[in-house]
Amino acid sequence: MKKTFTLTTLLSLATLAVLSACSNGSNQDQPASQDAEQVLNLAAESEMDTMDTTLSTTNFTPMNNVFEGLTAYDLEGKIVPANAAELPEVSEDGLTYTFNIREDANWSSGTPVTADDYVFAWQRMVDPNNGSGYAYLFSGIIKNAESILNDGTDVSELGVTAIDEKTLEVTLEQPVPYFLDLLTIPSYFPQNREFVTEQGDNYGLSADETIYNGPFVLSDWSAAEGDSWKYVKNDEYWDKDSVKLDEITNQVVKEVGTGINLFESGELDSIDISGNFVPQYKDDANFKTNSKAWIYYIEMNHDVPELQNENIRKAISLAINREAFTNNVLQDGSQPIYGHVPYGLAKNPETGADFRTDAGNPVEYNVEEAQAAWQAGLDELGIQTMTFELITSDTEDSKRLAEFLQSELQTNLEGLTIDIRQMPDNSRLDSVKSGNYELATTYWLADFADPINFIERFDTAINRGNYSFPEIDELVEKSTQQFDDKLARWNTMIEIEQVALGERYVDAPIYQTAEAYLEKPYVKDIFRPTFGSRSFKYAYIDGSKE
Repeated sequence: MKKTFTLTTLLSLATLAVLSACSNGSNQDQPASQDAEQVLNLAAESEMDTMDTTLSTTNFTPMNNVFEGLTAYDLEGKIVPANAAELPEVSEDGLTYTFNIREDANWSSGTPVTADDYVFAWQRMVDPNNGSGYAYLFSGIIKNAESILNDGTDVSELGVTAIDEKTLEVTLEQPVPYFLDLLTIPSYFPQNREFVTEQGDNYGLSADETIYNGPFVLSDWSAAEGDSWKYVKNDEYWDKDSVKLDEITNQVVKEVGTGINLFESGELDSIDISGNFVPQYKDDANFKTNSKAWIYYIEMNHDVPELQNENIRKAISLAINREAFTNNVLQDGSQPIYGHVPYGLAKNPETGADFRTDAGNPVEYNVEEAQAAWQAGLDELGIQTMTFELITSDTEDSKRLAEFLQSELQTNLEGLTIDIRQMPDNSRLDSVKSGNYELATTYWLADFADPINFIERFDTAINRGNYSFPEIDELVEKSTQQFDDKLARWNTMIEIEQVALGERYVDAPIYQTAEAYLEKPYVKDIFRPTFGSRSFKYAYIDGSKE
């Protein structure tokens, strides 16, 4: 049976307010020092595979700095017009949004950004032949997106129309109070029809095969050799006077120790740190932290015969001492998590309680119960031992997590062998998306401040564990129909998480991240939201680096 998938459409005002930024105590109107060289040197953890906003699911920070959508967040985390000249006119029924695109919004080539650029990009997003990983963010949101994705409706029927060159009309399936937040996600960014068509399959695979409408343009990058790149100030950007940095260099640094050496030698201005480096540097004047609505978990491939057994999945989930990992291995402020919705993401619409407080812990650390489930699973399968390959990224933190999980599972579940295989993060993601894995460490970062952004991923239509549980799908569908009852919807989402993780054990949540980093005191106003992408639009160097 084809499963219909939609997002819920009601977001409380309290939830909409859940966005914080670390601006280093600066003001976005404060000018950069006139004698300071406006060059920022940063590290990145992984390579970029594509700059095609309709295809990428991982490169949101780079995309957020070289492209721009209709709306954006300012330094205080408030929604402001971006490519749009002002916030849209909305019909009384909440279904039709009319945007006027800035007259001075241009592509880096000097070509105007038009309403058709949005029509073209959004139609590409929902075209099943394009295979966009984030197409689900349109399903149930933009009119006819769901039927285009699932039922063969032509992409021309998508509810987005260029009224004229600079007027865009968007029609929704149902009222979506967080729609303006969705527009800040790269999946909703425009693409220049003529340029993308001319590049064909090469579009987005190098700096020169991409066109930009954001604060910066890419330089010195290709997907084939994607371990370094530069952002260069975009002189065609409509708000270029707010952009103080002339250039940002990025180099992939996978080892924290290497990054710290580059930071201390002055080659990097900011570097993320983790593990034993956190207590070592926590009293350093350059040390900072920032909480993230970002969870790590073990994805389990239910197509693997042994993992179709519920007791085996339950044993894996309950056998892991998450607190030991966050306290003794990471030591960066990350916290163990026993559900999917992160702490601090959303509050009960009536009581103001955090989702995690209301939902409790669907799973727990319980070795005795894990071992009982493990033995029951072995008996049901008629075997005494089994081996799983655990794929993980080739970063230092990913290696630490994989080795910790290997130790926990092999120690607590007799007869289990875990083989670790590290690979570049893009390759790991491709393997998970294609179902070519057994166990995988993976992660999910909130795109907007609502629990459904995590809960919906249990649905048959989009989960990557290759499972299908009708009761979960029915609850997800139920939540989409409760847009006019905030509390009922809230309770349904709690039930979804409980069924998926506490009854079906579809995967194993591990921890919620905190961002610990070292940053030079002359670096100002990098926007670091609790969820979403970093922005360098307002960043600047204050004074000499000497």
